Amino acid sequence: MNIVIAGGGVAGVTAAEKAREANPQAHITVFCLEKDALYYRPRLPEIVNGSLPVEKIFAHPDAWYQERRIELRKGETLIEVCADNNQVRGSLGSRLVYDTLLIATGAESSRPAPVNYELPGVFTVRHLYDAMTLHYEAKRNKSAVIMGAGLLALEIAGALGSLGLTVHVLERADRILPRQTTPGSAAILKDYLAKQGLVIHLNASLSGMYGSDRLKRVEISDGSAIETQILVVAAGVTPNLGLAKHMGLKVERGVVVDDFLETSKPGVYAAGDCAQTRDGAGGLWTIGRAEGLIAGHNLAVPPGERKAYQATPPSSTLKVAGLDLVAAGNLDPDGKLDSAVHEAEGLYRKVVVDAGGLLVGYTNLGTTKGNRELAAALGKRKITPDELAALKSPDFDFAALKP
Repeated sequence: MNIVIAGGGVAGVTAAEKAREANPQAHITVFCLEKDALYYRPRLPEIVNGSLPVEKIFAHPDAWYQERRIELRKGETLIEVCADNNQVRGSLGSRLVYDTLLIATGAESSRPAPVNYELPGVFTVRHLYDAMTLHYEAKRNKSAVIMGAGLLALEIAGALGSLGLTVHVLERADRILPRQTTPGSAAILKDYLAKQGLVIHLNASLSGMYGSDRLKRVEISDGSAIETQILVVAAGVTPNLGLAKHMGLKVERGVVVDDFLETSKPGVYAAGDCAQTRDGAGGLWTIGRAEGLIAGHNLAVPPGERKAYQATPPSSTLKVAGLDLVAAGNLDPDGKLDSAVHEAEGLYRKVVVDAGGLLVGYTNLGTTKGNRELAAALGKRKITPDELAALKSPDFDFAALKP
């Protein structure tokens, strides 16, 4: 059996590992856009501030792939797939026949206007090379502007701040981390980051940038100007859908897949940032890995032995300037569901239940207490009214939440 995987990120490599477990005899080939093997993308901010040696960021040594007989083709992408005869062609000229194929082409940093991405000093941070280059540039400069206030943006801002730069963060919304916070937790986080030296601009966007040979200054929507030689655009990601469209797969926001992660063409699967599952969630390392586990199994077994993918509640973890934030599931920022909120100096916890009392989401800021128990109970355990009331207490015993 020949299994071909387009993409060497977390979804693709996890799928290759799982496929090998399910089928010891299969020939597995992974086409990897980058010249580096899989690395922990969430740890790129540690490369930016220099706290993590580059060699420590890789998930596996080369020997790991060799031991599992996974052929990893670094620096080569699939440029053509003929589903009629199950043949693929790589960018370096290789040709293969496949029995099953996984599209795990990931995503790239979004590039909104009006940024001139060709101007030296303008960065996106999606790849290891980006982070290494930004680290070098940060050591030569005194200020930076971050466009966006999501997880990556704030971690990059914290990394640059730790190197002594004055960092301005621009967020179009009325709060930072709009996808991972409620208004209450966002306010506490904003105050904390401001005390750490980050300058947060809400309801703000980039309106202009100036410099000929290098970035010199940016202007923001309130009319103010910031002198800087570094602009980091961290405004989300855009799925890589070129190969899927070339193949004629059904594509909406991503490559549409069914419960088995199979695309509109039999024998062709998709997983990771480029895939669109029924729940629509994506863009997180944890989800990419979860999808890779299922896709890899299904690539390697007969149709009757396939497993269905169970949606993974989106869960995000932020650690910037010494502050912990975990957000998972439905945070109910509009207050439409029942919840318990505990708020104190530098601390914020919100636990959300649906109409039947099922725990559907939580956020925990400023402490790690309860994270393990809440994660285990999410989507599995009902919270009684008495428990929900007790969760407002700072002394709540989370051991009581065991499913």
